[in-house]
Amino acid sequence: MKKDEIFDYPQEVLDFSFDERTAAVFPDMVHRSIPGYAAVLQMTAAIADYFLRRANAEKPLIYDLGCSLGAVSLALKRVIPENCQIIAVDNSSAMTSRLSEYVAGAGIQNIQVKTEDILTIQLDNCDVLIMNFLMQFLEPKERTRVLKNIYESIKNNGILLLAEKTSYEDDISRLFHENFKRHQGYSDLAIAQKRESLEQVMLTDNREVIEQRLKEVGFKQVIPYFQAFSFRAWVAVK
Repeated sequence: MKKDEIFDYPQEVLDFSFDERTAAVFPDMVHRSIPGYAAVLQMTAAIADYFLRRANAEKPLIYDLGCSLGAVSLALKRVIPENCQIIAVDNSSAMTSRLSEYVAGAGIQNIQVKTEDILTIQLDNCDVLIMNFLMQFLEPKERTRVLKNIYESIKNNGILLLAEKTSYEDDISRLFHENFKRHQGYSDLAIAQKRESLEQVMLTDNREVIEQRLKEVGFKQVIPYFQAFSFRAWVAVK
């Protein structure tokens, strides 16, 4: 795993991008930046598997939106029934090209990789849709529309699994998270420069706004299942 050293040296700080530079170090970046990331992957797979086995569909369909390098899709593949099809989608070709190469090289048959924009994608009816740490990068005015499109694509009693970084409730919450990153080996310079690069790119909502938005588009149950600092995850049941 290549170490994330993108912000370790003084530089002109540009807006954060999911480009080749990010893709090359992404696994290290997310595990060192998101507290409990490995646990989120495990819980995502376990919850999806639970609902899929209850649905007992002939050929269940799962979407992994904002798939990046496919960590969610690959975690799912290890536990879900063999008849499930996974469609992994990201708008970053730097991410999807690497994932496509891995899927092809490993001979994986039930993961299809697509490079598409979540704002324009046409979704087929699916049993489970997963969107981890993606909505925070959308323009706030687009979020309800995207969730409505997702809701309409999910079959009755299907689920959306959503994980997001939420707004810091106070300054101490931010300081907790930044100290976590120090314990993962990031320097004060790297933390500060990455924070600056994300200021205009990652626009977080608070927990109440996210939960209310899920209910407004029609989900009948919104069940929190994870929190670590300001990182949270929910199961939304149609």
